[in-house]
This record gives sequence, structure tokens and C-alpha cells, in this order.
Amino acid sequence: MSWGKRRAIIILVVIVFFGLIIWIAVRPRHLASRSVLVIDAEGSIQEQRTPNILDALTGGQAPVLHEYLDAIDAAATDSRITGIVVRIGPLSTGWAKLEEIRAHLLAFQSSGKPSICYLGYDGVGNPEYYLATACRQIWLVPSNPVDISGMMAEATFLRGTLDKLKIVPQFFHIAEYKTASNQLTEKKFTPAHREEVQSLLTDVFNRYVAESAQARHMPPAAFESILKSGPLLTGDAVRDRIVDRLGYWDQLEDYFRERSREWNPVSLARYSTLVHLNSSGQTIAIVHASGLIASGSSENSPTGGLVMGGDSVASEIRALRDDSDVKAIILRIDSGGGSVVASDVIRREVQLARARKPVVVSMSDLAASGGYWIAAPATRIVADPDTETGSIGVLVGKLNIAGLYNLLGASTDYVATSDNATLFSDQQNFTPAQQAFIQRSLNDVYAQFTQGVAAGRHMSVAAVDKIAKGRVWTGAQAQRLGLVDDLGGIDRAIQVAKELAHIPAASGVSVVRYPREKSLFEQIFERQENPMSESRADSLAGLVHRLALDEISQPVQARMPYQLRIR
Repeated sequence: MSWGKRRAIIILVVIVFFGLIIWIAVRPRHLASRSVLVIDAEGSIQEQRTPNILDALTGGQAPVLHEYLDAIDAAATDSRITGIVVRIGPLSTGWAKLEEIRAHLLAFQSSGKPSICYLGYDGVGNPEYYLATACRQIWLVPSNPVDISGMMAEATFLRGTLDKLKIVPQFFHIAEYKTASNQLTEKKFTPAHREEVQSLLTDVFNRYVAESAQARHMPPAAFESILKSGPLLTGDAVRDRIVDRLGYWDQLEDYFRERSREWNPVSLARYSTLVHLNSSGQTIAIVHASGLIASGSSENSPTGGLVMGGDSVASEIRALRDDSDVKAIILRIDSGGGSVVASDVIRREVQLARARKPVVVSMSDLAASGGYWIAAPATRIVADPDTETGSIGVLVGKLNIAGLYNLLGASTDYVATSDNATLFSDQQNFTPAQQAFIQRSLNDVYAQFTQGVAAGRHMSVAAVDKIAKGRVWTGAQAQRLGLVDDLGGIDRAIQVAKELAHIPAASGVSVVRYPREKSLFEQIFERQENPMSESRADSLAGLVHRLALDEISQPVQARMPYQLRIR
């Protein structure tokens, strides 16, 4: 064994040793009576935890969605918990996940315990306020205005930048609403793009108004009028009953001391280690399918997210199909699509699993394009009302950067054995013959997509085509169109799975989640067995290259039509 390897082992042993000391020092032993569950809700809330040794070692792992939901549900019946406080910071999470957390907080109110949403951070906008309306009381720091003033959706366009760089975008798509490439080919919304975004925005806004108004005990028209007069200064927010009171954190602590004589806060992370839900009964498996869909194995994205590997997800579904102990499978999708081939690989396994046992799809923020393709064969599809879904369409294209090379004084040359060998060359435009091939390829994949949806949803191909064309719908719109069966979150999906598996509604179930989360020791020893090396670097470079191709060029893609932010 070389000195370098021995040194690496010694370092790992030291890290593990001190990690164990830290864990022993801070590990939860018991939960004090009269405790208050304090939940920090901010940033991006994920479906799956991205493996990270440092976070696992220091206990700095961010909670994932089901931990929020499980903790809120457990706190409702836990006699040691006297109430919940939700500290809401700036949120970059989709509306569907907020709907799910909000629904569980609303259900918590039936426990009779106090729930307070505390707005003590800058940036109280529509998403933050929407979540806050789920609590019995909303507290606002006296210096913190409430920036709710209607809703907007925006997208970024890069065509002007590409023009300055002498880069020529060439993209083809089916159909008019499949506008992923618009970011590169346009400088503003096309009519179809604008129509689609307006429809999504209106549906989300109307639901936001109706549900927030109901929670604040006022007519929707009154709440909408307040929105139009916003942003609101703190005094106006109290006057208009947008919040219940102004207060600081120390006053919130005093509120609970007056009620229960103690202030014993317990964090979500700690509480999650002390409660275990759904631990008995017949087994239902939840397979998480998150991130950009790509061929091969699931991996961490270089940007810190997840890449959904077609082989990995297909393998998990295949194993569960053959497991007689698993009575139903829930495919939890949070993806805007990606590779057509990888999507088709997963779709096939969903189709085969459905023939053996119920397969229920539960849609999170996104289940669009390839994300919808893998959902279509399921026994039943459940979506949140604000899930962005559909986008049944395909696209392909490339960027011709020859002009940029010329601008920089660089050039390339080539030899080829056939005309189509240059099909995806980044130094020339598509030839007429190549364009004809691309159009045939798009038509073929689109036909497979619509036929697959038609078969899975028991619709005619003509009916699917009418609502396809690359258009994105909210979950509520998709249900009306027949693309979705039920509205609700993961809880509703579990109810549907129990019903289809003939498990009595009152019976508990054991929920197992895939991919299984790796322990700290598994991550450490996996890293030791596969240390960062030239091969590892090559793998990372290959992943970056693969994702770059998935973003803009070959092969034909089934991806969300744009990056849209509704706020």
C-alpha cells in the first residue's frame, strides 16, 4: 500500500473518530415535555437528499419534503409537543411543495395546539405569505413590510446575448407550445408562449387568492383588493388582517412560556430522529424520480442537484415489481424531463410493473415532458393543483458557434465520410437534408409520445394531440383535461395506493423509500473504494458533457418548455 493511500486512510479514521464524538455529544436522547416544534422553512425544499459526506458528518443536512410532512403530522398527536412555530425565510421552492406543507399545517390546526408562522426575514412575498396562511396566527417583525402586490411570472431570454457573440441557435420542436429553445431563439414571449404562461399564472393566482382568503376569514374579492394595494407596511398588514400581530422572537418565546410555563424548542432535524411514522402494516414503496432525466445511473449534478438516471430508476422499479412483499409502488416525480431514451426506459418499467401491482404516480412541483412520459402508463396519477405537468412535445437543436470562433480569431477544419456526419457539428448550420431528417425524427418521437399517453390514459391519439403540442398545464387544469386522475399530495397518493392494493383505509402501512439513503459510513467507504482519481475526473467530465448535450442538442429531448418563475 502506498504512503498516499495510508495517509488517506489515516485521515478518514480521524474524521470518523471526531465525527463519532460529535454525534455522541449531540445525539438526541429524549424529548422534553412541553416542547415546541420549530420548523425553519426557507430556500429550496427538495424531494431527495443529495449525498454529502461533510453534511452527514456535521449534521448539517437540510430536511427533505417528507420530513417536514411527517414531523407536522407526528406533532399533532404527540403529547410532548405543545405547538408549532414555522420561521419562514425567502423561499425558492415550487408552489406544489408549498401546497403540501401548507395542507399538513392546516390539518395540524385540528389538534387544538397553537401554530404560529413567524415572518422575521426580509423578502415576505407571495410564496412566503401563502405558506404563512396555514398557521392559526401570523406574526410579523415590526420593521418587515409584506410585499404581496399581485403575482408575476418571468422568463429569461438570451437571444440578444447570442447575437452579440455571433452564435446562431438552430432548434426544431413539436409543437407550438414546446418553447424550451425560446430562451435561446427569442428575445421575448411568442404569442403561444405568452398564452401558456398567462394561463398558468392565472390558475395559480386564483387558487392563491381563494385559499389565502379562506384562511384569513375574508371574501376572495377583499383579499384580492388588498393585494392590489400592496406592498403593505406593517401597520397596514395588521389593520387589513393580513397578519395577526407584530412581534419579535423573544415575545414569541414569552407567548409559549405563558401558556405552558416553559420554552423548550426542538428543531425539525432533531424531532425527525425521534419520531417514526408509517412503520407497521403492509408495504408500499415510494420511488423518488427527481431532476433532469439522463441515460445511465443517477448522479449528483455539478450544480448541486440531482440527475435522474434512467437505468437507476428503472432498476428500482424492476426490483419492486418482483418483490411480493411490496403491495403497491408510488413513483414520486419532480422532473421537467430530459432524454427521450432514458424516459422511455423508465416508462417501460412502469408499464411492466403496472401489470403486476398498482403503480401510482405522485407529482411534486414538476412532472412535465419526459417527467410526464414516465407517468403516463401508471394505474393512477395524483398531482398537486399547482404541479406543472404535461408538456407533451419534443425538441432538438444546436448552437452554431463558428461566428464566435471567428470573432476570437479561432477556426476549425474537418473531413467527414458523409454529409450527415456533421449533423451536430457546432461549426455550421443544418443543411436542408439534415433539417428534413430532424423533422422526421421529431415526428416519430412525438408520435410515440402521444400514442403512449393515449394508451396509458385511455384516450384517443387525436384527443391527446389536442391538449399536447408541448403545452404545460397546472395539476388542476390537467385533471380537467384527463391527464391527471386525482388532486393532492403524497398522502393522497398513499390513500389511492392502499385502495388499489385492497388495503383497508383504516390500516397502517409501512412506507419504504427508494433510492435508499446511504449512511455516513457507506458514503465514506464508497468514497475510499472509489477515490477521486483520473477515472473519477473523467466520469465527472463525462457527466458535465452529457448534461450540456441534454440542455441544448442531441438527442431528441422531452423537456420542460422553459424555466419559469412565478412569484
